[in-house]
Amino acid sequence: MMDLIKRLEDRERRTVTALAAVFGSIVIFLLVFGVRARLDAGRAASRRAGIEAEWKTADRNRAAAVGELDQWVQAESDIGELRRTWFYDRAAGIGAIRSDLGDVLTKAGVTAMDFEYGEGDIVKDRLRRLSVRFAWGGAYPAFRRLLETIETHSRALHVAKIEFRNIGGSPGYVEAGITLEGYAINE
Repeated sequence: MMDLIKRLEDRERRTVTALAAVFGSIVIFLLVFGVRARLDAGRAASRRAGIEAEWKTADRNRAAAVGELDQWVQAESDIGELRRTWFYDRAAGIGAIRSDLGDVLTKAGVTAMDFEYGEGDIVKDRLRRLSVRFAWGGAYPAFRRLLETIETHSRALHVAKIEFRNIGGSPGYVEAGITLEGYAINE
């Protein structure tokens, strides 16, 4: 190869040297930027993998949030159902508990007297206690049937107090003052 270079004239040697320098520069340029491009590609792949992992995490979080939202929507629906079925509407007030008491007494097949109705706040402007007190007298099986009917009533109507007045005056006869309570809620 050296022999070949020695046979060239000065002008041809300078051209070959310039071309070798240009080609050498191009090779070095390609090597430097090729290695750098390869390193950049590796970094880009790492970033892409990181972003994909973040997307998967975000997707799992989104799915969990959607599931939690569905649970809250179901809870809101359940609360609405409880309000409609267990609690009285505050606007209906005493009239609603009076109507339910009439249904309970009819279903139990008993009569009562001396009704006293009352209301009181439990939670200001949200929840009120409705109460009804009445006197009842009759046979013990009828008393028991009355209590069972109250217990199975569809609303949150419960026995708050029983005051026995006459027990044992005649066999199986019971006289009592019964206080029932229900709850009214603002819709």
